Amino acid sequence: MGFGENVAKVKRGTVDRISELPEFILHNILSMLDTKEAGRASVLSKRWYDVWSSIPVLDFHFQYFDTDKKQSFLGFIDRTMQRYFTQKYRIMKLNLELRMVNEKIELLVDKWLKIAVQNQVEKLEFQVHDQHSPVYRLPEILFRAKSLKVLTCGNVVMPYYETMELISLEYLHLIVKNVDMDMFQRIITFCPLVELDITIEELGKISLPWTRKMSEGTEFVDSGIMQSNFKASPLRKFAYHGLFRCITWPCNMNVVALKNLRKLEIVCATITDDIVFELVHGLVALERLVLATCTGLKCIEVSSISLKDLAIVECEDLTEVTVDAPNLLEFLYNCELETPLSLSRVQDHCNAQFFPLFVLDSITTVWLVKLKKFLVETSAFKSLLIELSNSLQIEIEEEQLKNVVTGPSYKLRELKLRETSAWDSTESSLTAFLDGLFWCCHPDILSITSSHNLTAKSIFNILKKKVQCYKHPLRSIEIEGVDTSNFLEEPSELEFRFRLSWF
Repeated sequence: MGFGENVAKVKRGTVDRISELPEFILHNILSMLDTKEAGRASVLSKRWYDVWSSIPVLDFHFQYFDTDKKQSFLGFIDRTMQRYFTQKYRIMKLNLELRMVNEKIELLVDKWLKIAVQNQVEKLEFQVHDQHSPVYRLPEILFRAKSLKVLTCGNVVMPYYETMELISLEYLHLIVKNVDMDMFQRIITFCPLVELDITIEELGKISLPWTRKMSEGTEFVDSGIMQSNFKASPLRKFAYHGLFRCITWPCNMNVVALKNLRKLEIVCATITDDIVFELVHGLVALERLVLATCTGLKCIEVSSISLKDLAIVECEDLTEVTVDAPNLLEFLYNCELETPLSLSRVQDHCNAQFFPLFVLDSITTVWLVKLKKFLVETSAFKSLLIELSNSLQIEIEEEQLKNVVTGPSYKLRELKLRETSAWDSTESSLTAFLDGLFWCCHPDILSITSSHNLTAKSIFNILKKKVQCYKHPLRSIEIEGVDTSNFLEEPSELEFRFRLSWF
């Protein structure tokens, strides 16, 4: 049942209390819906139509219209934008997703963006989904939007314009095939608050912060605007995503001028150990570092007193990792068990999570022994996340595991199991899997997320009746709760949480 039907049901009662709410509250309610769904609610009464016709959030998605109704979709957008222009309604957010852009549609988009700028737009998201269509060039008026705070664009051309007045811009996210470096140079210079997040498919060599040294001192001058002397780039965040293929790291980062950089994310890039060392040691204000799917990394050293958040994910070529970060609060580590990890000065309050990287297609007794050894030697991880693909098999020999002589199980705050094919396996296989994990570690909380037909009661019975954990049995099990927040997603998921107590 849609929102309009729900409101209609309420209106059939004795009092229509929803319609009596103040306009700004009704605006907030309708802002949670796409524009088409919000429009359905407008037919309920003149009050609802008046509220809908001036809602400050516009959300246009092409997927809500059939291909043969493209003209109807474009006409609906055009009429809506024209009404906002005529009535001078405020547009705080405009989200526009189109299947393609041709010459005729380009003229319409130019018109809509002009209206949005004139109506003081603060957040603009524009995405073209057809990679084979002519790529849309952002109009010059968009770069005179003094009210614009957030700009997200996909499959567009960001051309160079002389005029630049994005004085309020705080966040820029671009998904593009190529980019004009002169344009980025101007953005960095004229947008002192901006956080930059770019996903670029074809990128040549670039330099950050696009400055050149003018003297032996610490002052730098922008190569495009010679009269603007500054000591450091205002850039706070830089995220480079190489999409689905690793691209040789294209950036020459001037770490001296980037002393205000707080967040650095490098995804899908071929980068060397020396470059990572230089970045970590030179970026003195760096608080968040993400290295994900980075080939070429072999032996990396992360040593920083400013770093608070570190993620090393799917860097399959790593042979050794050293982390010295006394102020680290969050640490996500996804690597092979055989990769030596040295952690020094990492405090107890750090939320360190280990996410094993599987290189084989099965979980064996030998793997569990290696996992326990890894956890004990690092002695810093508070939670363990195991995500099993459908092809990953559980091959644990119970008798062999019983005969392994090791110390006590590793104390863990939480063990997270996600989407595991074990739930479709035989009961003995599932029992051996959980027994093996509990032999390895003793979690206070066990969370199981799955899209299979599981219930909290079924898992509870397996834990209570079957799982004994060799030599270290469970004392008690309590069902802590069920998280249904992703139940309506596709595929739907439920998270079951249990509190465990051990002898």
